[in-house]
Amino acid sequence: MPFFNTDEPTISVRITGSISYGPTTNGIPSHALQTGEIYDVPQSEAEWLLAAELAELV
Repeated sequence: MPFFNTDEPTISVRITGSISYGPTTNGIPSHALQTGEIYDVPQSEAEWLLAAELAELV
């Protein structure tokens, strides 16, 4: 996934909630993960996304 700059192992998840993040200059997050799309995210990110019920494993 190009949004994450890390060498950490990744896990594929399907986003089930609305998520946006990143630095802002005008209050609008620089990135948004689209509901229903599958992303390879770092393992540590996947853990909290799954715990918060914002994603599911694929």
